[in-house]
Amino acid sequence: MSLRSGGGIKSRIDWPFLLAAAGLLLMSTIAILSAASPLAWYLSILRTQFIALALGVVLFLFGFGFNYQVFQDQAKALYAAVLVLLVAVLLIGTVHKGHKAWIHFGIFTFQPAEFGRIAVVLVLAAFLDSRARRIRDFSTIILAMLMVSPIMLLILKQPDYSTTLTLIPIMLGMFFCAGADVGHLLAASSFAGSAVAVPLVYTYVQVNYPNAAPGSLAYFVLQTLSLGAATAGLLIGLGLVSVAVWRLAVMLRMHARPIVFVTAPVILSAGLLSGMLINRQMKSYQRNRFIAYVAPQADIQGASYHVHQSQIAIGSGGPWGKGLFNGTQSQLGFLPERHTDFIYAVVGEEMGFVGTMTILALYLLLIWRIVTIGKLARDQYGFLVCSGLATMFAFELTLNVGMCLGLMPVAGIPLPLISYGGSSLVVTLWSLGIVANIYSRRYALL
Repeated sequence: MSLRSGGGIKSRIDWPFLLAAAGLLLMSTIAILSAASPLAWYLSILRTQFIALALGVVLFLFGFGFNYQVFQDQAKALYAAVLVLLVAVLLIGTVHKGHKAWIHFGIFTFQPAEFGRIAVVLVLAAFLDSRARRIRDFSTIILAMLMVSPIMLLILKQPDYSTTLTLIPIMLGMFFCAGADVGHLLAASSFAGSAVAVPLVYTYVQVNYPNAAPGSLAYFVLQTLSLGAATAGLLIGLGLVSVAVWRLAVMLRMHARPIVFVTAPVILSAGLLSGMLINRQMKSYQRNRFIAYVAPQADIQGASYHVHQSQIAIGSGGPWGKGLFNGTQSQLGFLPERHTDFIYAVVGEEMGFVGTMTILALYLLLIWRIVTIGKLARDQYGFLVCSGLATMFAFELTLNVGMCLGLMPVAGIPLPLISYGGSSLVVTLWSLGIVANIYSRRYALL
């Protein structure tokens, strides 16, 4: 049995896609060998990395050879498995750096949240495909968000805000590619945006105006965003503004649906309340990440230390870098988390501008091929899976590189295929195997 298109046999392998992934893995191995070399547990890191790489290659081949459509047929079982794993880690998981997110299996440690990200893509693609004829109904968006919510809440319970954050753009990207109504996407984006904006704005005002006088704008912001009595006034104000805008639209004889002016304040209010709850439950180290973003000069030796050292490392690398194992910031220990979250800074220091641009070029090639494979997919399900994975990689690349440069808040999100991390590497290679399988089955089997 062979794959055919017209009269010629088509290759089952997308070589640019495969070479991009292999190039990133090579860059990762070199960077980790250098970044982790000063650490006392260097050999342990190497052992874990190479075991994860070997297991990841096996799962890549499994994903490549196993029909991806089985995940659509078994979406309910996959969804249940994710929930069981996420509940199990809360019961029997081990705590590391304040997160109860790992399950030990002998010499191997597994992080269910990493598996959960890919599972969300596979399950959500099946759901959206099943409701293709009703994709423009707002109920489809609501049901999809409700379906993903238990996974997000269980990951938040660990607490792992970073992984939860990645699920939001994945959902929005898949909604858009599935053909959802733009207005509904704007509503969902407004909810997410307002929820994220609240702790950022509150932190900025708190750091820059700690002694705000009563009656000032800064004092008003601190009072309303702290989930106190003044919050009710803010929410009522949103409703009154919406009514005023609606009356103005009626007077100007503008064609505006009344439902818009009802749902808009409700969505914004829900987003603001969610943001206030997040703001109240934030731990000190999470608050420091926001401080490093909104007020980087406020505490260079504390909250902004990671980002500041990362910028020094990248800036000192120059065009060609200082050479492997010769980075001052990385080898002398000034740069924290250098083999995980801030490995891009190590590449910038030791391999220079050429090294960082090589990683970006390989990533852009990988994402471009995933998008292209999605377009070539034989069914809507394969297209949606590629859409979700392309969105995930693009978001994580943007956020990780952005935080190393000080352009984005430090979110604790590793750079897939580059940063050290066993579960992340294994699951990422599995997902790439699924993409390769979608490409290999782009034509009907004859």
